[in-house]
Amino acid sequence: MSTARSLSRATALVVGLTLFVTWPQGLVPASQLANHHDALFSIWRLGWIAHGLVTSPLHLFDANIFHPAKTTLAYSDATMLEGLIAAPLFWAGLPPALTYNLMLLAGFAGSGVAMFVLARHVIGAEGPALLSAAVFTLLPYRIEHFMHLELQWAMFIPLTLWALHRTVESGELRWGAIAGVCFWLQVLACVYYGVFLGLTLVVFVPALVLATARTRTRAVVLPLLAAGVVAVVLTAPFAWPYRAAANELGGRTAEEIARYSATFHSYFATTTWNRVWGWTADRWGGPELRLFPGAVALALAALAVVRRPSRVTLVYVLLAVTAVELSFGFNGTIYRALVDHVEALRGFRATARFAVIASCAVALLAGVGAHAWRQAWPATRAASALMPMLLALIMADSANRAMRLMPAESPQTPDVYKILESAAPGALLELPLPNLDRLPGWEPEYQAWSLWHFRPLVNGYSGYYPRDYITTVLRMNVFPGEGTLDRLRAHDVRFIIVHRAFYDQERYTQLMLRMATRPELKPWGAYKDPVGTADIFELLPVD
Repeated sequence: MSTARSLSRATALVVGLTLFVTWPQGLVPASQLANHHDALFSIWRLGWIAHGLVTSPLHLFDANIFHPAKTTLAYSDATMLEGLIAAPLFWAGLPPALTYNLMLLAGFAGSGVAMFVLARHVIGAEGPALLSAAVFTLLPYRIEHFMHLELQWAMFIPLTLWALHRTVESGELRWGAIAGVCFWLQVLACVYYGVFLGLTLVVFVPALVLATARTRTRAVVLPLLAAGVVAVVLTAPFAWPYRAAANELGGRTAEEIARYSATFHSYFATTTWNRVWGWTADRWGGPELRLFPGAVALALAALAVVRRPSRVTLVYVLLAVTAVELSFGFNGTIYRALVDHVEALRGFRATARFAVIASCAVALLAGVGAHAWRQAWPATRAASALMPMLLALIMADSANRAMRLMPAESPQTPDVYKILESAAPGALLELPLPNLDRLPGWEPEYQAWSLWHFRPLVNGYSGYYPRDYITTVLRMNVFPGEGTLDRLRAHDVRFIIVHRAFYDQERYTQLMLRMATRPELKPWGAYKDPVGTADIFELLPVD
């Protein structure tokens, strides 16, 4: 019962902290989104998974974007776990924006609860564990990635570490299996974090064994092997679509990886939204390179290290150092040595995201430091106020200006897509397409709107753009002339929608005049779309 009560207290705390750090998102979960196209992308991912599970589960990764390409859900993180959890909400008719925001905020709160579980086990005291949970929930890194659903779902990092502690301490196979399942769930929730966690565990697990089970190493070998086997067996099927996509698309270029490799200065830069430290955002950081975990967290972690650290404390210091060094990417040593030998690494451009594992270690160490400080004080009223005082300081350290939000689409299907419900099957092209130097243009909107029709869509937005899509964008500069209609037919396009609001008047008029000269383009009329009015054209087949 005491465990349930402490978990309830931790959950209540981190939910409150989540609402605090993401303010005012919690007030408007059904009507407002993070002001970024990745929020629309995540809505589409969740909605596509809910749709695919009931229509064609064996082809779930063959999403409706970049038609006729296959395995397009694997062009970025599939957010599979989030999608599986969100699917019943979609089926129940909840608005997509509300479902997405519930998943987003659950990532914050779930990560905090998971950190509490780990810290309470390691430290053995509830108060310091709550501080660790607060640090992990309020990380400025989370606000830097507020628009990235999968990057909030870090809860299975601390849960994997917790299960490994239990495995090494007990020598029981069941805890090894649980550790393997936790790792697998992290891969399902965020492929980035899963792969990065796997690499750091190569250092963490031997260090943990040496720190806590040196005299019975043989007793823990079998449970740890069980953890590895369970993780590999469960993860392997999920990895197949990513391998197929990688074979088609290739890996990241060295230039991309170098651009998002952290430096020492990155760990002193935080998000521009932070009220206290926002001035560091552009001085020492940049996109993906604002990794400061918070001054109070660092101070408490340092206290954990200087006050006669235990062996387990040193294990987490080693974990933090390893993750930081890996986050340096091409600016460091370990990543350079691994990238040519670990195939999975070549698919990730932002090595700076190893910082979430370093931050996990710092959060744990912050709780250890707070516990050491509390034990050094006599049992007085002032001592009992230490944990609340530190929590207040952590909150002040992480306080943000109000999140920048944008209106969510109405869940009601616009007329332009209602018309397509009873139309003949065939792929859809939405115009305008972006220029290649201005990607993604309006592609995220078209993609999110496809939840109203689920037709194959030539348009698309993801972590990669396939070569065929790039070719289509280039050739469509002269639409509807010079073979563009033949190319669209080859891509099974049956309907074309032209969104007037995305054109200036002159460009729209010229396009309509050109399309009017082509008898193969049959106008269906103008209908209301999410941003104004759109024209539907049917591309007639060749006789």
